[in-house]
Amino acid sequence: MAKFCTKCGSKLVDGKCPKCENKATEVATTFDFNELLTAVKGMFTKPIDTIKEIIETENITIAGILIAINAVIIALFCCLGSKELIGLFTSASGLSSLLSSSIEIPYARIFFTTLIIVLVTYAIVAGLFYLVSDKLFHGNSSYKKMITYLGITSTILTATVLGTIVLMYVSVQLMILFLLCGITISNVYMIQGFQYATDIDKNKVGYTYGIVYLIILIITMFILPAIF
Repeated sequence: MAKFCTKCGSKLVDGKCPKCENKATEVATTFDFNELLTAVKGMFTKPIDTIKEIIETENITIAGILIAINAVIIALFCCLGSKELIGLFTSASGLSSLLSSSIEIPYARIFFTTLIIVLVTYAIVAGLFYLVSDKLFHGNSSYKKMITYLGITSTILTATVLGTIVLMYVSVQLMILFLLCGITISNVYMIQGFQYATDIDKNKVGYTYGIVYLIILIITMFILPAIF
């Protein structure tokens, strides 16, 4: 077994090169705007390659920024969507437009509540993926890698929600169709990229997703209503 790093020639410690590992950590935690743009562009040109690259470098900075952007866009969608829903309800029920305009919508509360919920959800989902894949199916991952994985794959969902906001003012039918297609594509890339975030058997990926989503559904349907 080699005692020196094949890349820089430094002496290995426990089979690893401290110099190269520190350099990789430094690169992964340094923010580069051009690198962010490249990652976003890559998700639409070479999504699988981009997912693999970001996960392998564990670029938590880019992942965190993408998750934050995703949360802001979803919160904006909820604010604008609440107004449109009230308008649709009043018109469908025959209520006057005057009544619709008199209803005060707490935009700030909706925005920040949604923002916090989305961020907390990402943190919980990352933890669930890590626990199920590593502890139950004996994978080889980390919480940081799961956050990176969710961050880079959130790009498709962010673009989908942005398109949905635009179509909200064009056609409800087109908006729903676009949203469903975008969510489907996002889930496909998430499943394909999941194996880069953990080394579990590919035959167990479906079970991992099933268990995680089942836990989320139980929390959403039974635990949260009991709390609030």
